[in-house]
Amino acid sequence: MRVKYVLLLLLWILPAHAQVAADKVDQIRKELFNPASGKVLVAAHRGDWRNACENSLEAIENAVQMGVDIVEVDLARTKDGHLILLHDNTLDRTTTGKGKPEEYTLAEIKKMRLRNGCHIKTVYKIPTLEEALLTAKGKVMLNLDKAFDYFDQVYELLEKTETTNLVIMKSNAPAEDVKRDYGKYLDKVIFMPKVNLDDKDAIQKLNDYLRILKPVAIEFKFAHDTNLLPYEVKKIMTGKSHIWYNTLWNTHAGGHDDDCSLANRDKGYGYLIDNLGATILQTDRPAYLIDYLKHKSKVMDCNRDWTYLQSENEFQAPSVPNFTVEECFLKGKQSSRTNEDGMIVTPYFAAVIDGATAKSTFTYDGKKTGRLAMELALEAIHDFPKDIDAAGAISRITEKIHDFYVEHNLLDELKAEPGKRFTANGVIYSYARNEVWQVGDCQCIIGNLYSSNEKEIDAIMANARAVVNEVALLDGVTLKDLESHDPGREFIYPFLQKQALLQNCPVEGQHFAFPVFDGFPVQMKQVNIFSVGDAEEVVLSSDGYPHLYSTLRESECYLADILEKDPLCMRLYKSTKGVQKGNCSFDDRAYLRIKMK
Repeated sequence: MRVKYVLLLLLWILPAHAQVAADKVDQIRKELFNPASGKVLVAAHRGDWRNACENSLEAIENAVQMGVDIVEVDLARTKDGHLILLHDNTLDRTTTGKGKPEEYTLAEIKKMRLRNGCHIKTVYKIPTLEEALLTAKGKVMLNLDKAFDYFDQVYELLEKTETTNLVIMKSNAPAEDVKRDYGKYLDKVIFMPKVNLDDKDAIQKLNDYLRILKPVAIEFKFAHDTNLLPYEVKKIMTGKSHIWYNTLWNTHAGGHDDDCSLANRDKGYGYLIDNLGATILQTDRPAYLIDYLKHKSKVMDCNRDWTYLQSENEFQAPSVPNFTVEECFLKGKQSSRTNEDGMIVTPYFAAVIDGATAKSTFTYDGKKTGRLAMELALEAIHDFPKDIDAAGAISRITEKIHDFYVEHNLLDELKAEPGKRFTANGVIYSYARNEVWQVGDCQCIIGNLYSSNEKEIDAIMANARAVVNEVALLDGVTLKDLESHDPGREFIYPFLQKQALLQNCPVEGQHFAFPVFDGFPVQMKQVNIFSVGDAEEVVLSSDGYPHLYSTLRESECYLADILEKDPLCMRLYKSTKGVQKGNCSFDDRAYLRIKMK
């Protein structure tokens, strides 16, 4: 009786399990065929090869358990015509075999064993494509690389295993050739073109694929983020097809790869998603990416009482004729009186100015040097001629601060001691020029373009501070202690004072040089000048936001998450300073979003 009961229970469970699996693939396909879907799909490169052999059935199973949506595998063909999973042209690196796969029959291939990432022999065998299809069936989609030349044979296996809904084929072959040679399959199997955005004819290829094949997704690559085509791609692809990027190594995604994401996930994965419109990412770290997407979803959905955005705002934007202020928020980390961030909106300009934390004891009228630099910069912007160019504008701010030095007999002292200079960073929008000028590490979003302009030297100092504080924790200091006494900050402070030698440094080729407003000539080649073009919105911000988003609430949500989990800014977000006792944040913050009329 008990055996009968168990059998009945299994008969009831198995169909339900099969239905769940089928629903998984159906759901992935639903997202793929909806170009308006913002859900980010995760593709595991060669499966979970960090914990199993690459291109193995175990790597596929592991990826399924992680919750990935797509597993990428590579195909090769044996001497007797069987399709197997293998990336390299030879068997040497990933198996116990030697030579090319086409030199062996499938029976001989099956006697070999796979090697893991450390080149150690394992008990696992080289799988066939048919075995991979059956393993993935109903659980996950397969992206077949190096399979285009075997399209006919692949399709036969798909029919045999009833997995035509499972596979994504891909190639960079011209759209006309794909339509001519394999058009009979394109209404049955997903085909994804590949476009290298570093090629001169990249946009023409993209438009051909969209016009002739109407693919559900296109895979893109670009070597450096100085390439502006990814932003154009986002515009072209919106509402038409999904954007796929590979984060495997830096030259696939302009440096926003897995390694970049290990240091800062928002600068890696986040940049590709938020700024370039990626909704499919292929990664060598699928578990890490999945964790980030869960974290990002939770952070961006934060439920807060948003009334403080009005009650605590220290700036009220005026109404101007040429553009509309959609959102603005200004708040000092300690108080409005000591706030070193400022903003201004005039009929022809909008700007955020971030006064740098004072490195001296000098005050004037109760104000420290960062506050003074900010106020002087805003005064200069207020008097700008409407059609002034970037060089002229920056020169006027420089003159304003320089004249203050002269008026108060400070010039000689500040020439000799750069660390005492009144210093500010800034980002300025010019309506007449239709440009944004970025001086130092204030942030901006222009349409799809995001620039944080972080100084490399600050990242080095932030890491040094974090190490010193971590050592202090190991030595018995508590996190609470660090709020009142920050040994890491004390350690880097002498260099922060000397670091001023790098600002506006005229020495040619000085790697760490950076521009600021400090009353001395700014090197214009260090200034970012962005064309706004036909972008509908521009966001300007200080670096008081660890990561800038296109809405104030998103930026505030991300900041709130950092302040809750890493208030000392030494782990999740490494900074040269953390939240000090009595302060509401690690830095002052300013956010200004404007919309073109």
